[in-house]
Amino acid sequence: MNPVEELLSTAVQNGIFPGAAYAIWKDGKLIQGAVGNHLYDPASQRVTVNTVWDLASVSKVIGTTSAAILLVQDGLLDLDHPVIKVIPEFGINGKEHVSFRNLMVHDSGLIAFRPYHKTFSNSSDVMTAIYTEKFEYETGAKTVYSDLNMILLAEAMRRLTGKTLDELLRERVFKSLGMKHTGYFRQDKSTFVANVLRRDCSPTEVTEPWRVSLRRRRYGDLGTSELFGDKPEFIQGEVHDPTATVLDGVAGHAGLFSTVGDLCTFMANYISDRPKLFDPKQVAKFTKRQNAKSTRGLGWDTKSPQGSSAGKHFGQRSFGHTGYTGTSIWCDPDANLFAILLANRVHPTSQNTKILAFRPTFHDAVWSLS
Repeated sequence: MNPVEELLSTAVQNGIFPGAAYAIWKDGKLIQGAVGNHLYDPASQRVTVNTVWDLASVSKVIGTTSAAILLVQDGLLDLDHPVIKVIPEFGINGKEHVSFRNLMVHDSGLIAFRPYHKTFSNSSDVMTAIYTEKFEYETGAKTVYSDLNMILLAEAMRRLTGKTLDELLRERVFKSLGMKHTGYFRQDKSTFVANVLRRDCSPTEVTEPWRVSLRRRRYGDLGTSELFGDKPEFIQGEVHDPTATVLDGVAGHAGLFSTVGDLCTFMANYISDRPKLFDPKQVAKFTKRQNAKSTRGLGWDTKSPQGSSAGKHFGQRSFGHTGYTGTSIWCDPDANLFAILLANRVHPTSQNTKILAFRPTFHDAVWSLS
C-alpha cells in the first residue's frame, strides 16, 4: 500500500467517505487503486477501480466544457455571442447582453442556485424559470459560480447541434476516446450503456421524500423497484443533484457518471502526446485564468494563490474542478501530472464536509509519489 492509499484508508476510518478510487498520472506512468466499500457497512460491496461514480460538478468540465470546446473548434459556437442569439427566450429582464463567455466564466449575473425541485417536476418548467430569472448582480462585476450558467450552455448546444448533451458527448467524446463506462442515467432508463447498471454505482445520499414522490409521479411502481433497485433508500445510479434530477438526469451542471479509468483516458488526451480529440490551443485557452477578478477559466477552475483544494505543490498553471459528491480532478501541465479522486462523501448525508480539508492533503500526498 503506497502513502496515498494509506491516507485514503485512514480517511475511510475517519468517516470522510466510505470508499474512494484514485489515479495519479505522471509522464505517462499511471498509479491507480481503490479503498473502502460502497457503504460504511464492511459487508457491503467493495470499491474497485471499476466502480462508477456520480461526478456531480466535475460533469461541468468532462461533459459540458468538452462539448463547448468541440463546437468552438467546429465554428458552431462563438463564446462572445450573446446567449439570446441561440436562446431568444432568455432575453428578458435586461439579460440581452449576457454572452456564452459570461456563462463559462461564471460572471453572468445569475444566482448560484435555486431549489427548483421544490417547485417543478419537469424540465420544461425549470428551463422557463431560468429564462425568466432576474440578475443578482451586474454582468461582469464579480464571479458567482452558478449551476444556471452551465444549464443554459448545454441547452444552447442542443439547439445548435440538434442533439441532447448526452447524445453529443457519447458520439463526439466518449465513443471517440473509448470511455465505455461514462454517461448520463436518464431517469426512465436503468442503464446508459449496456455494461453499466445502476447497481454498479457507488451510492450517495439517503433518498429524500421529494425524490421518492417524483419517482412515483413519473414511473409509478417503477419508482421504487425495477429502475432504482431493491434498496431505494439510497440514491444509486441516479444523479444526486436535485435540479439535474428534475431535468431528467441530463444537465449541463451535473449528471455525468464515470470511472477512474475512463477519466484517466480523458485527461491523458488533454496533456499527453497521443493524437488529440481537442485542439491543444483551445485546451490552453479554456484552462487559463480569464481575468483578475477570479480564478475561473472557461468551465475549468485554476489554482488560487490563497489556498486551493489542489494543495501546496501543484503549479500556478494548474487547472481542475471539484464535485459536491466528493469528486475532483487536478492537472499540472508543467509537471505533466494529473490526479483524480472519486469518493462518495455525501453518503449517507451531505452534512459531512470533511472532504474540504482532506482534498489539499490528498494532493500533497500525490506530489510525494510523483
